[in-house]
Amino acid sequence: MNPFYKEPVIVFGGVAPLVAVVVAFVVLFNYKGKLETEHRMKQRSYEEVQKVVRERQRLEAKVDEQAPYLNSWMSLFEKPTATSVNGFLGAVQKKFGGEEFQQTAFRRSSSSSGIGSASAQPSIQIQLAFRGTYSALQNAFVELETSMPQLQLDSIKITPNANRKVLNADLVYTAWQTE
Repeated sequence: MNPFYKEPVIVFGGVAPLVAVVVAFVVLFNYKGKLETEHRMKQRSYEEVQKVVRERQRLEAKVDEQAPYLNSWMSLFEKPTATSVNGFLGAVQKKFGGEEFQQTAFRRSSSSSGIGSASAQPSIQIQLAFRGTYSALQNAFVELETSMPQLQLDSIKITPNANRKVLNADLVYTAWQTE
C-alpha cells in the first residue's frame, strides 16, 4: 500500500466511522434518558388524572344517591326559613306537650354573625330558647336539624332549670338563604 494513502485510509476508514458510531451512541443514550424521564412524568400525570377521574366518579355516585332528596331540600329555600322553623317547632311542641317541651323565645336576626359572617352566602341568624326534658329537647333538635339541613348550629347553651326535671336550652342557628 502506498504510504501516501495509508493515513487517509486509517482516518477515514477506521477512526472516522468509530468516532461517528461513538457520537451516535452518546446522542442516542442521551435521547433515551430524556425519553425515559418524559415517559415517567407523563405516566405520573396520567395516574394523577386517573385518580381524579375515580374520585369524581365516586362523588358523582354520592350526589346521585342524594338526588331523591334534592327537590325537597331545594323547596326548603323557597319558604322563609324563620317561618318554617317556627311552624316546625309548633308541631314538636304539640307532639311533646307543654311540660316536656316548651319554646320560650324565638328571635330572628337578619344581620350575619357567627359562621354566616365569614361567608358570602346570604344567611340569617335564628336564636331559640327552650325548656324541656333532656329526651324531648334531644329529639326536637335532631328532628329540626334533619328536616332543615340549611340550619347550622352556631352555639348551644344548656343549663338546669330551678325545676330539676327540665333543662333550659339556648341555641343560635345560622340559616343559609338563596341569593
